[in-house]
Amino acid sequence: SIAKLGKHVCIEVKVVRYDVVQSGASDDPLSRGLDVLKARVSLAKTGQHVQYTLQVGYAGKTWCMQRRFQDVAKLHETLKRRLPWMPELPAKSVVRQFSPEYLEARKVALSAYLQEITRRRDVLNCPETHEFFELRQHDPSFRSRDNSDPSLVAEVHESMYGVTSFAYQA
Repeated sequence: SIAKLGKHVCIEVKVVRYDVVQSGASDDPLSRGLDVLKARVSLAKTGQHVQYTLQVGYAGKTWCMQRRFQDVAKLHETLKRRLPWMPELPAKSVVRQFSPEYLEARKVALSAYLQEITRRRDVLNCPETHEFFELRQHDPSFRSRDNSDPSLVAEVHESMYGVTSFAYQA
């Protein structure tokens, strides 16, 4: 048995709700028309957006936090650069969609993605993951790094080459 590096972290996370949020609303008709257009294009930085409420459980504590899809996408890109394999993030749409059916499907897909990544020891030992899930605010052991903690931990599961578990420190 190979000793695994990093802290054993076991968190539970699920997306419990979504809210459509309006930002930067104006009163004059021309500005309202532009706001409607901006609300539909996801490349625009203003307009309507969806805020997801995540429920996080760790060490007997539970808390809720709000995240936008772009926050999850940013975490995903950071983890993809650090770790050899990441599950697929639900697709981002260029045109914002606010139908209840679409938002419910996205909520379920995001919840599944977050549950999948939080089952991985390598992901849970990344400081960006601690920050994203607000672990530092809810558990003092995450506030300071221990010198024995690796800066990066990855687990490789590659049955094609006969390797079923391998841990390394970078």
